[in-house]
This record gives sequence, C-alpha cells and structure tokens, in this order.
Amino acid sequence: MFSLALAIKSSMGKLLIISGPTASGKTALAVKLATKFNGELISSDSRQIYKYLDIGVGKDHPKDVQIHLIDLIEPNQKFSVSQFRKLAIDLISEIQAKNKLPILVGGSGFYIDAVINSKYNTLSIKPNLLLRFILFKLPVKFLQQLLKIIDQKTLLKLNNSDLNNPIRLVRKIEISLSPFPQREKRRSREGFDYLHLSLTAPRQYLYDRIDARVESRLKLGHIKELKSLLKKYKWSDPGLKISAYKVFNTIVSLDQIKQKWKYAEHRDARRQLTWFKKYTRGIFIDITNPNYQKEVFKIVNKFLKNLIIKN
Repeated sequence: MFSLALAIKSSMGKLLIISGPTASGKTALAVKLATKFNGELISSDSRQIYKYLDIGVGKDHPKDVQIHLIDLIEPNQKFSVSQFRKLAIDLISEIQAKNKLPILVGGSGFYIDAVINSKYNTLSIKPNLLLRFILFKLPVKFLQQLLKIIDQKTLLKLNNSDLNNPIRLVRKIEISLSPFPQREKRRSREGFDYLHLSLTAPRQYLYDRIDARVESRLKLGHIKELKSLLKKYKWSDPGLKISAYKVFNTIVSLDQIKQKWKYAEHRDARRQLTWFKKYTRGIFIDITNPNYQKEVFKIVNKFLKNLIIKN
C-alpha cells in the first residue's frame, strides 16, 4: 500500500509533469494524482493565464483543488515565457518546501520547456527596443514571414494562438536575431528530479472529444462570456486572439463559426502532439487504453519510491 506519509517523504525535491494535446484529460488526471500523492497543481497553459476567459479556455476546475498560475493578467496585458518560468520555478520550490509534490500540468510545450530544459536562455536576452519599435508597426502576416526566413523551425513549433500573437512573434524574432552565445542550448540549472508523463491518442479520437467540448462550451454560455468581455476589451487584445474567441470576429453563421473553432482546436492538437514527441525523457500514455489511469498511478508510485531509472 502507498501511504500518505510515504508520499510526503518521497515527494521531497521531485516534480511531476503531465502534458498532452488539448482535450486529452490532463487536468482531470492531475487532480486525481494531487489528491492521491499530496500534490499541488501548477498550470502550464498559456491560455488560462488570462482573467475572465473562463468558459472558452476550460477553467472548469474542481473548486476544492488549488491550481496555481491561472488568472494572472488582464486580457489586454502582455505576459512572457520568462515571466512564467520565474513564477513556476519559485512555486515549485515553495511546494517542495512544504514536503508536497508539485504537478506541472498543461499543453503549452514552451512553458514546460522553460521550466525543465530551456532551449534558449531567453532571460539573458534583453529587449531590443529599436527592433521592437519597428516590428510592432508591421502586420502579423509579415512577422510570420520574417520569422520563417530567420528561424523556420521555431515558426513551425508555434500553435495557432502564438502564430497570431504579435507579441510572441516579435519576441521569437528578437531571440532568433540575438548573438549566438546568448542562445546556446543548455540544461536547466534548476536540476529538477522530474517525471514527465505525456498523454496521447489517435487524432480522430481527439478530434471527436474536441468537437464535443466546443458544443458543450457553447451551451455553458461561451457567447455570453464573449459579449461581456467585448464591453471592456478589444479584438486586438492578446486574450481575445485565442481561437475560442477570435473565431467569432467575423460575419458568418454560427454553424460556420463552430466549425472554424473546431478546426482551430484540431490544428492546435496536431501541433501539440508533434511538440511532445521530442521529449526523450517523456513516458507516453495512450488514453484510449481503459486502464491508463491505473498505469499512471503505478508509474508515479515507482517514481516517488525512486524505482524509476531515468536516462
């Protein structure tokens, strides 16, 4: 039997990561793991950092479970990966200091990268004010083409939200144009002892779940939420460029809007599946397996007992 006392003792200094594409059930699984293994959740979802964006981004979390790093900023405010990294690392240390297990959960791969193994040390790359002054005057399509010329690999890894976010595009261009020593690949200096479980499933299975979720969110009052947001914020604000909101900024039928929303989420799921495949230390869990949750609990149990040998 796995006792709570053993969970507390074993979780000291450890980090559990639950990643995967949209609609794969990451948060629901993480909540169960937090309850079982005395953990606290840290969201790594770039959409849930915005206040008041609730139904569209799925903030339907259990009220009795605290999830850190959601509702951080207004929909019209900027937020960088570097800011997330600092907040997340501080939180991980605080949770570990309480002898609890920090569980980083979400589908934003660049947030997870920033914590465990930053590809680039972007904290050392200072803003180029002149470059920003020039780039922020350019349309999004031009920024996309510019990043494609400078760093096509980075462009291909961006999800739909980031592809249409001028702030993220300008920062990516800024990083790609910085001197090589600042962008040198390196291991995370934090040296977390982490276990990374990445949920996966066949694409059509995910598409069906995404489509059902879109329909559910519309019934929950997503359009009413959007109308309320537009009383205070603009379509050009970062939060309203998220697919769940942006697709409504058009004059077409509701059925056409729903289809555009579903396709945008499908596209994000494909990008996420591709992104998470690169993690050599990730353990991939097929959620179509009826017993996948039992498998996950066994793996986490072994990790906390130091029985998993990592590469």
